[in-house]
Amino acid sequence: PSQSIFLDFGKRDKEQEQEAQEWIETITGERFTKATFEDSLRDGILLCKLMNKLSPGTIQKISVSGGDYKMMDNISQFQRAAVHY
Repeated sequence: PSQSIFLDFGKRDKEQEQEAQEWIETITGERFTKATFEDSLRDGILLCKLMNKLSPGTIQKISVSGGDYKMMDNISQFQRAAVHY
């Protein structure tokens, strides 16, 4: 009989998150400072720093203040850079 595989994007694997956190911290040399994995990446700063370690100079300006719009710009820059990487 055939089996259906459904991906549950709502369920998160804490082990995978821990592994990803350790990898990001190792590459960037910076520690996650927020209470959760998600909160530590929400503003995109660490993601931009990660991309610049993987591909130096890829992201020219990382916004560290300025509210949600600036933080969304960090995420967008990371996403564009990741596609090219």
